Amino acid sequence: MKRRTFHSMTAITAVVVLFLSFVAAPAHAQFNPSALKKKAEQAVGSATGGEKTAAIPEGESPEETISKAAQAIRPIRDIRSVYPGQYAQKSEAQPFHDNCRDIDYAGQRARVQQAVAMKPDAREREEFSYNQVMTEFPEHFASLKQEYLIKEINNAIETAYAEKGKGASRAGAAVEAAESALLVCEGILFITPDDAQVQSLKTDAEAALAAMGAAKEKVYTGSFHKEHAGRIVFSSQPIVAGQENPTALREAFNASSDDIYGMMYFTGTFQEVTGGGGSGWTKLFVDGNEKASYDFKLPADQAGNAWLKSEIIPDPVTSTTRGAAIFTKALSELSPRRHTVKVQTLDQDWKVIAEGEFTLDCADGLDRIADVHKRINEQKLSAVKLPQAAMRNAALEKECAAALKDWKEKPIKVIITDADWTIQYHPVTGAITSRTINTTVAMKKPDGGCRMFVVSFRQQYQGKKYGKAQQYGVGDSADIPCDNVK
Repeated sequence: MKRRTFHSMTAITAVVVLFLSFVAAPAHAQFNPSALKKKAEQAVGSATGGEKTAAIPEGESPEETISKAAQAIRPIRDIRSVYPGQYAQKSEAQPFHDNCRDIDYAGQRARVQQAVAMKPDAREREEFSYNQVMTEFPEHFASLKQEYLIKEINNAIETAYAEKGKGASRAGAAVEAAESALLVCEGILFITPDDAQVQSLKTDAEAALAAMGAAKEKVYTGSFHKEHAGRIVFSSQPIVAGQENPTALREAFNASSDDIYGMMYFTGTFQEVTGGGGSGWTKLFVDGNEKASYDFKLPADQAGNAWLKSEIIPDPVTSTTRGAAIFTKALSELSPRRHTVKVQTLDQDWKVIAEGEFTLDCADGLDRIADVHKRINEQKLSAVKLPQAAMRNAALEKECAAALKDWKEKPIKVIITDADWTIQYHPVTGAITSRTINTTVAMKKPDGGCRMFVVSFRQQYQGKKYGKAQQYGVGDSADIPCDNVK
């Protein structure tokens, strides 16, 4: 009973002191005393039945309350500068927005004033923290807003319209910039709710976002794509973007009987969501552990799509993706039980741009997946061919083969892939020093199979002629059916 009376008296005292302190506080255009008073009253309201609370936790001293308030505002207080264009990126604007919300500045002020009302000398004991919350933070935030944040909001809005003007392929970037502008506006208004300038900019940002959203609709293949943007969905049948059958999608598969296909849906074109490079990574996790990954680069005619098909355990006869062989190998090595499988696609900076999850029941064994993996590799291998020769010179081909006599593999065919030699010169005198040429060499492996290697050869210049070809460098290699070495 005494505790209830104490909190009621505390709440009333806090509101009175808050009102007087806000009236007496320095007048900053962005800090409206009446608005903060209302927020403080709402915060203290729980002591009299309201929804929010600024009541000091039981057992916490007034000094601790003041110190904690100063610590709470640090995420915004510690921002000293913003580089141009920083808040046109959602990855930067979102944390700013969330920090402005989470520090609950109006509530922190209310708690500090409540602490001082309970124990007046707490202000002197925690003078540094008190000044940070009540005086320095308003001044700092006002400066931050005028010097950086207003510019960033305007820049983000202009960026949105500029990206929209580049066409549908940049719609995602346009939306992100507009969303970023809106996030920064909302963040400021969490702290200074009556800021008329920012309220006006927020209206502009909302209008920009509406315009950008209309443009972005053109990127999606349909309503299904829009609903699943940023996700990967799965089916036992190949999925066609724009012609999806939602009833065919599944989240559970059996390793002994089911094919598994995926479709990645992006929030913009692939080139756009990967920052313009058109490259990315796909990773496969099983029960939370990474089991396989590969990097890839889409050709220009596909980088403009906002979707990408994936094969997890496909029909080997129709399989076309590089990931199929990698994924089936990893899955064929699992234990015979139920697993949770997650697939992620990431950009070059390791940011996830699409992900999805399904369960795979392997209790009946993994022989089928191993067989699919074997057949995919055989199919891929059968398609490997030697490159076309750019130059034919039987004597040089024989000389290059002889230069590889110490390899454990034995050369059986040399294809010269350069049309002519590349001459090297001395960096100071300019005299000829050597010449190089590139080849692909088919080799017989010790196990009887065949493999081709990219090998460059060099001939040293001996004054009037060049010496014999010597191995200079080795590049990529790949298995090749011996029947294709012709």
